[in-house]
Amino acid sequence: MPGDGAALGLVEALDRGSDGAFTFTRWDGHPVAEERVIDVDQSNESVIVHGPDSGAVVKWVVRVSDDGDPAPVRVGRLVEAGFDAMPTPWGMVQWQPDPTSAPALVAMVTALVPDARDGWQWAVQDAVAYASGVLSLHDSAAVPGTALGRVVASMHLGLADTSPPVADAAHAAAWHSEALAALDDALALMDGAELARLERHADALRSDLGALGHASGSPLVPIHGDLHVGQILRGADGAYRVTDFDGNPVATTAERLAPQPAAVDVAGMAQSLDHVAYVVLHRTPGVDAAAVERWRTTAVEAFLSSYRATLEAAGRGDLLDELLLVPMRMRQVCREYVYAGRHLPHWRYVPDRAVRDRYEAPSDVAADTAAEKDGPA
Repeated sequence: MPGDGAALGLVEALDRGSDGAFTFTRWDGHPVAEERVIDVDQSNESVIVHGPDSGAVVKWVVRVSDDGDPAPVRVGRLVEAGFDAMPTPWGMVQWQPDPTSAPALVAMVTALVPDARDGWQWAVQDAVAYASGVLSLHDSAAVPGTALGRVVASMHLGLADTSPPVADAAHAAAWHSEALAALDDALALMDGAELARLERHADALRSDLGALGHASGSPLVPIHGDLHVGQILRGADGAYRVTDFDGNPVATTAERLAPQPAAVDVAGMAQSLDHVAYVVLHRTPGVDAAAVERWRTTAVEAFLSSYRATLEAAGRGDLLDELLLVPMRMRQVCREYVYAGRHLPHWRYVPDRAVRDRYEAPSDVAADTAAEKDGPA
């Protein structure tokens, strides 16, 4: 049971090495003596352990995979590469019941980041602070966007092979087919004004998604796989750290383990910065919409420019296939519709606004925004 001392015992056991079917790995760590449960709804179960000088989060995997997990390999590669823009990994426990099975992750231990907030908190607050005149555009959008670009590019540099494999025609066809299926699901799940808009722009969406079918030759990287601002912690020290390397929770194990184009992560982060702006517009009565738009475009441009510059400085600009950015962003938008339709109906305003921004004239979007603000909450 959480809080019964098992997390403390696990941290102490990280030096054990192999012990029957279990393998203990330690990368770092400090003495701990107390533990407390994180009382939130989550797919895994986390416990905070504390010592006199520091603490850590022990994340117990609730559903152990029979086919392996991406997090151990990803985190191990990043530790070896010296990547430090993540909560410092202390160690992990894996279980392999027999030599023919893939090691399954049982628990991961990472350093506790003091006063950490994820991007759905700090980025929303930054955007509101700029729109209300509290922060400058530079401090609220350009600085965080630039930092995010460095973090994501450095992560990809740490994960990528020296000579990465490339996508073939089968990869490209599968990505294209999956994206079109997501659009079809979105059309089936939406109704009302959102469905009408989606139907109106469905052909344009299909055209954008079509580029995925020509992605053969794109370099493949062991990516994060579920990257968005919510996976970026900003702590009391102001540093940005990427977390949660488990991959896309709705993807198959094979998909989560497979290397993919770096553009998947880049598109996910860029699109999520757009979504931050949509959240602010939707939830903040009387907000300056033009200011929020400036924040959005500045943050996204700073992120992309910094990402590209960091790759180029390392001589690895080839890792990003620029032709995949737009289709991967639109694939993510289709997935947001599906997520809203199946799990969170209120969220449908986010992909709806993304489609408006992509396919409608700015004057039409501004008029719709004004109408929404004048209408019922």
